[in-house]
Amino acid sequence: MSTRNHLTNESARQNNKPPLEISSEEEFLSLIEEIDREMTAEGVKITARPFVAGLKITGRYNITLDACPPRRPAKQGCFDPLEISIRIHDWIEQRYGNRLKVPFSIGSVVLPLRGALYKINCPTIYGQVKFVCEPNNFGKPREAIGQFAAPVVNVLDLIEDMTPALANSLMAEEVVRIGIASVAGMAIYLTLHAIVDVEYVREALGDFDAAVLHLMEHRPQPGLSKWASLQATEKIVKAYISQSGGKVKYIHSLPDLYSEATNLGLPQPPPGHVDLVQCLAGVRYGQVVVSLDEATRAHVVSLELCEVAARCVGNILKRKLPVIPEPQIDGMPLAQFLRKYSKRDVT
Repeated sequence: MSTRNHLTNESARQNNKPPLEISSEEEFLSLIEEIDREMTAEGVKITARPFVAGLKITGRYNITLDACPPRRPAKQGCFDPLEISIRIHDWIEQRYGNRLKVPFSIGSVVLPLRGALYKINCPTIYGQVKFVCEPNNFGKPREAIGQFAAPVVNVLDLIEDMTPALANSLMAEEVVRIGIASVAGMAIYLTLHAIVDVEYVREALGDFDAAVLHLMEHRPQPGLSKWASLQATEKIVKAYISQSGGKVKYIHSLPDLYSEATNLGLPQPPPGHVDLVQCLAGVRYGQVVVSLDEATRAHVVSLELCEVAARCVGNILKRKLPVIPEPQIDGMPLAQFLRKYSKRDVT
């Protein structure tokens, strides 16, 4: 079919649709409620509804709507296509609020700082990004897209509830610790997303989210957090066993799973790491007492363990894995900096 004939047929189909005749707010509300019920029945994600609603209306009526209308109140008594577009977006925004926001974080890490817990959100990135940790530049606007150089992200801007007063009061060793935590978080989550289609991995990401959530709740539940950290680690180790040709055992014994995985080639974990994450099922019901510090350490260690296992899975599958450069501090690699200042307790 020629392009001209295709356009002619499309125009004919459009002309066969009835016009959208709305003359009152009540008529618009009746229509958008009907469209929203239809999207709910079809399982349309809330984040997509402002656009899908417009498509449904243009598919039903002879009208062209604006997919990105201006953000202003609709004109009273006016129901031309632009004003209807504005009403659609306003109605869905008022109905669903913050649920319309698309999360741009690929995961989060809990950071102990001055007797409190903070959450570092690891952002979705495309291409190259330069991360810095600069207290004096906290909260300052930066370019999100780099035209001639990689955009710069201040790690402190990624910490929920960070304030200018706290940022400006950070000591050098605290800045280093924040930088290390953020690099570790980006490394594990970027690696996990590179193998997210592998069995067990998507569910493990949900466990990591749960581990953080239970630590950061108004009333923290460290037992549930530690259990979630165990579950995440189990799943990534099981993913390695499965991709290495082993038989996965459905158990909650991390030492036994590691015994199987290391026999298949997974590197031995550092001494004590597995014990820090392992826990009894009774932690879910308060039958085993878990402190906030214990659950936080389990969360951090589980991230370390899972990065190694996830990278091994990626290598087996020949996936392109993220390259995380070693952090630079005062112009020197992190390891060199820590050796130089180890006597000053910079950890």
